[in-house]
Amino acid sequence: MVALLSSTIAASMIVAAGEFAIPPKPEPGFYKTVKQCSMKISDQCGRTIVEAVLEDISKQCCVELVHGMGKLCHDDFLRFYVSLPELGVDATHVYTRGIQVWNNCVREAASNI
Repeated sequence: MVALLSSTIAASMIVAAGEFAIPPKPEPGFYKTVKQCSMKISDQCGRTIVEAVLEDISKQCCVELVHGMGKLCHDDFLRFYVSLPELGVDATHVYTRGIQVWNNCVREAASNI
């Protein structure tokens, strides 16, 4: 199963476990931005979003993703996930699924207002 990395919480767990080396920064300040983004979403929702490729995301996690984390952070996490060569993910699949997750969550979050 290919999972989306939409949370530094999950990425930090992977890196902390020593499974992967963090790749070079795509641009200055990128990892600082990703860390700041991770503080805008709960651990539980971060894990849920990571597993979102083949599963549904709860309405609460969609609200946190859209209204808490935001589109820019979501996109940065997709880029971070794709940048981990050890995962061997298909970038096109990750980005396509990331767009689907975002669009579904926008609809879910809007129905929560």
